[in-house]
Amino acid sequence: MPFPDTVFCCPSAIPIRTSRDTKPYHDPNRELHDTIFGSFLTYAIKKQRAADLLALILRIEPELNVPPPSTASLSSPPRTTAPILTAEALANNPLTPHTPYVIHLTSRRDYGPVYSHRYFACPLSLKGDWIEISHVQWFAEGEPFRMKAEKWDLKCLEHSAFFRMTLRPNLALRYSRQVIINDIVSQASSSPEGMVVGEGTEHPCPAHGSSASSGA
Repeated sequence: MPFPDTVFCCPSAIPIRTSRDTKPYHDPNRELHDTIFGSFLTYAIKKQRAADLLALILRIEPELNVPPPSTASLSSPPRTTAPILTAEALANNPLTPHTPYVIHLTSRRDYGPVYSHRYFACPLSLKGDWIEISHVQWFAEGEPFRMKAEKWDLKCLEHSAFFRMTLRPNLALRYSRQVIINDIVSQASSSPEGMVVGEGTEHPCPAHGSSASSGA
């Protein structure tokens, strides 16, 4: 039986304050982005509980999604070649022209180098599961998601692990008048532009260029 992959190292990872928490201006997309982040955390908790339950049933120690300290040196990680784009690897790619967002998860130990890059496609219904994207799939279809719209940081003190989640919008949808994300509930009467209105409704495409940055 394959052991389910977890998103973080263990259930002890907690949010930490970043520069976004002290920004003096109002970001009209903040509520939407935080709702998407909440959906991702719910998915991560669900994956962690499934792994913990399986470990309890099998009477084994849960697997930690973090390398030992000896492998997290300050030296730069070795370079890797671009993945081979085979038909089998690209089949059923979760990244489609209709995928509104991707969360790019990077992991490292304290101030060491990044040891993991993972990508997760945002479901159209935030009550659904996020879908992890392989490196081959990201290499093939990730170009429209090169911009960074928001970031959140988590820290696990027990394992000295640091996780950064970067929200990457689909730039192919930036000129679309509407982007559809279901099941996001907000105030229908006083929701500002860029916010989602109602449940299972359409909302204006966020103005990604206002507070976003580009880059890998």
